[in-house]
Amino acid sequence: MNASDAWKGLVRVPAPPDFEDRVLRDLHFRLKPDPQVRKARTFKWALSGSAAVLLLAFTVLNLFVFKNGPAGPAAGLASGDPIHIIEPLNYGHEVRSASDSRTVYILEQVSDASSSKMRF
Repeated sequence: MNASDAWKGLVRVPAPPDFEDRVLRDLHFRLKPDPQVRKARTFKWALSGSAAVLLLAFTVLNLFVFKNGPAGPAAGLASGDPIHIIEPLNYGHEVRSASDSRTVYILEQVSDASSSKMRF
């Protein structure tokens, strides 16, 4: 059975007189934007726009303002030169306790395989 044959046996009914007006009115209300959806859409565009502006500002600053490289403690890491860290030690307490007894402290390098210079 063909689809057009199925329609042939049905009786046609005329539409109500205000049918077209109701359809157009309902269509107008369905196409009218919802204020909540509009606010959410505006917020979404504002948020994504501000994120894009921050990313662009960060990129421009890195490319054109900081083109000489970092300054300060991070400069040694960027140039590839090693950073020598020397930690000050306070032997005042040991010296005072050594004066009470007959203990002598000798500081010398124990291993010859050390790759760094040791200061005494």
